[in-house]
Amino acid sequence: MAHLIFDCDGVLVDSEPLSMRADVEILAQSGIVMSEEEAHSRFVGKTFAAMLDEMTAEHGVSFPADASARKDKRLLELYEAELKAVEGVASALAALSPGRFSIASNSPAARVAAALRITGLRQFFDDRIVTFEHVARGKPEPDVFIEAARRAGQPPRNCIVIEDSVTGVTAAHLAGCHVLGFTGTHPHPEQQAERLRAAGAAQVFQAMQRLPGLIAETML
Repeated sequence: MAHLIFDCDGVLVDSEPLSMRADVEILAQSGIVMSEEEAHSRFVGKTFAAMLDEMTAEHGVSFPADASARKDKRLLELYEAELKAVEGVASALAALSPGRFSIASNSPAARVAAALRITGLRQFFDDRIVTFEHVARGKPEPDVFIEAARRAGQPPRNCIVIEDSVTGVTAAHLAGCHVLGFTGTHPHPEQQAERLRAAGAAQVFQAMQRLPGLIAETML
């Protein structure tokens, strides 16, 4: 049986717009003006540290030492007020066999745990959560998926990954996993579908209601 590994942001929870809002606010505090749409196109799937490094190189700005802590605090406020599970994901998870799910995320573990608590999805994953904090390198390197597979007692080739970003699909493909690309939370799903296929997604889907059927087809 295949082991299923899910990205969190944009796959399980519709958090990317909230994260981009927090990022734009923090960038503005350091004098960098950017729209949420541009932030989404540039930074979805990347770590916050990678975003700051990119902005430092591009603008020559030094960010405060507590920038990451401020992002976490602001985003948790937004989570508590507005975070929702991705439409249809709870039903899709319930339709699949229990005990076969892990998470591999570029977000901090505490943020993933908060997202699962707020949206009621914790029951499907328990403590099977791997983040960039648990490995040497975050996505787009394959480390989080290799570690998630190791903890599940499976080789990566026996794992099916569900990802929404080019960064995540690239990492999962490099790890040797079978990758399904999800576009349901992207503002331009058709364009994103082509990008995910080019990065290594074997199939792409837009509605979570399709996931159980796709998993069944993949495992034939």
